[in-house]
Amino acid sequence: MKKWLEHTRYAFRTYVLRQELPYLFGLVITDLCNLDCFYCESKNSGGYHFSLEQALHTLEEAYGRGHRSLYFTGGEPMLWEDGGRGLAFLVDHARSLGFADIYIFTNGTVPLDIAGCSYIVTIDGPKEVHDRIRGGTYERVVQNVREAVTPAIFASITFNRDNVEFCERFVREISELHLFRGISFNLLTHWPEIVASHGIAGDERVELLDRLWRLKREGYPIAVSRAAYRALRSNRWKRPIPQIELGTRDRIFTCCRDVDNPEVCATCGYASCVEVAQILALKPSALWQVLRLTT
Repeated sequence: MKKWLEHTRYAFRTYVLRQELPYLFGLVITDLCNLDCFYCESKNSGGYHFSLEQALHTLEEAYGRGHRSLYFTGGEPMLWEDGGRGLAFLVDHARSLGFADIYIFTNGTVPLDIAGCSYIVTIDGPKEVHDRIRGGTYERVVQNVREAVTPAIFASITFNRDNVEFCERFVREISELHLFRGISFNLLTHWPEIVASHGIAGDERVELLDRLWRLKREGYPIAVSRAAYRALRSNRWKRPIPQIELGTRDRIFTCCRDVDNPEVCATCGYASCVEVAQILALKPSALWQVLRLTT
């Protein structure tokens, strides 16, 4: 009940009073990671790991600014620890503060044993493709999802040149597992030279989005609304999104860490951010999508 009261209050202040309020806060809790994915820049650099005191303070400030939805990311956030406290302690603290929705972005190689949150688990293609990109971890990830303490788990894939041809097979195989509430995706978002070598751009980007939308219309649980699909396809939506913030140890970014890099921002492929933009723009399909996935 409290969760829906928070959402109702936010909706009234945003859509009736036209206030531009904080919506979603992300915390890059650590850059420690046990994998070595080629497209990730934020692993094992030593520059992002929060102390317990810093993490608690940052969460409290974010809640004080008005955020009620929260996600933890990394690195691999499930590896975070300080002073004998792990991520479960931060999830409990965030709940006690009043955060209504809490998500953990994870590679799924660590047991999903933290209650009171939802998981977004990265799987980068069918087994042999995922194992090539992510070091032979597919079976371990699937087993951890089977044994998770919650059914609120989404699969997430970052599309790049290594896995784009397997899009349909991936969606069908993941759906047949009956382990995930939905399938989310991103398009590799990086420096232009990295996207040119490894990413999906131009007509190929449009073709991929059309393939995903066809799968959605066939009934597969692709977590994208019609409004977000159209915005991604045309590459037109308001950005940066002021209602989203991302916290690192040294700075609070508006939207994401690429906010100061217009070349990266111009071809953003973070589908979840685009979905938030459509929700805040009151697009009916986006509002219906979020209601279906969170109830």
